[in-house]
Amino acid sequence: MPLELLGATWAEVERHAGAAFGREKGRGAAAPIYRDALRQGTFMPERQGLGAAACMRWREQFTCTLPALRAQTGEPAEHGTVVKTLHGLADGNTIESVSLPMGRGRTSLCLSTQVGCARACTFCETGRQGLQRNLTAAEIVAQVTSQHARSRADTLVFMGMGEPLDNFEALEQALAVLTDRHGLGYAHDRLTICTLGPPAGLRRLPALGYRRLNVNLSLHAADPALRARLLPGTARQPLAEVRDAFAACRQRDNQELGIHWCLLPGINDRPDDVAALATFCQGLGRVMIHLIPFNPGSLPITRAPTEAEIERFVGWLRAAGLPVRRRITKGRTVMAACGQLASAEPAARPSR
Repeated sequence: MPLELLGATWAEVERHAGAAFGREKGRGAAAPIYRDALRQGTFMPERQGLGAAACMRWREQFTCTLPALRAQTGEPAEHGTVVKTLHGLADGNTIESVSLPMGRGRTSLCLSTQVGCARACTFCETGRQGLQRNLTAAEIVAQVTSQHARSRADTLVFMGMGEPLDNFEALEQALAVLTDRHGLGYAHDRLTICTLGPPAGLRRLPALGYRRLNVNLSLHAADPALRARLLPGTARQPLAEVRDAFAACRQRDNQELGIHWCLLPGINDRPDDVAALATFCQGLGRVMIHLIPFNPGSLPITRAPTEAEIERFVGWLRAAGLPVRRRITKGRTVMAACGQLASAEPAARPSR
């Protein structure tokens, strides 16, 4: 069976080529073929001076499959343009990724790990469509390769469609491929896992050995009842257990653990919410609260917060001794902001 280059590490490609062609003969052409596949999304054995018969054998042993570009939309933002890409997968499903300008010529790429999501968060567009299936490691990496063929993203964030830790095996393999120095070669601290915090998945992360991997917990409510109402897919995850598993993700003393809080006016923006969050953070060590103003989707559960409401909540957080970083809203008008991604053609989306 052919090996998909976008879902394989260099060591796996080397072994496969060695078994198919003989170790020395396979090794010479494999390195540049692998590099071109990961960085350019191309699979052209002819570039290595191979004859027609040899090229045919390579195509029998390997594939390189990029998703189809179904649609792209952009929104001007400070320092550049937010670009949302709708990828068409081989089975007809679609997923979205988003390239975000971060200033100083840097970009961050928001990646999907599932088609849809089973967690059913009430303020998330993806959660409303349910889970169709998990992505393969190759389909996760292909989002990066598609972007890399145009310009390299500086950081990668697993914060698109789906819960990354619900697709752990594919996530693990994708991380191995993305950090492989023979391909894309991302440093561990350039990667961030954003998760609702299933304890079993959180406990598996440290065993991967990525000491500088960033882990952010999408908390959104520190009161168990409110969190279960907003995030029904976490109802069976006791907050104390989530907290302990999250704390165990710290791989070094100075590592900063991130906590995401989507600010929902009239729902989780009271002083009591701040007090509960401060209690949750006690003993976690170095943390950073990432405050994300709510981005209304097709069926919003509330409105977007005003500037005054955001500043008031930030003030309460700081008064409670919690460091906070406010996320600048990007891509809201093209449904590319946090909580707005979905598997649908733009014209098929319900109007807001």
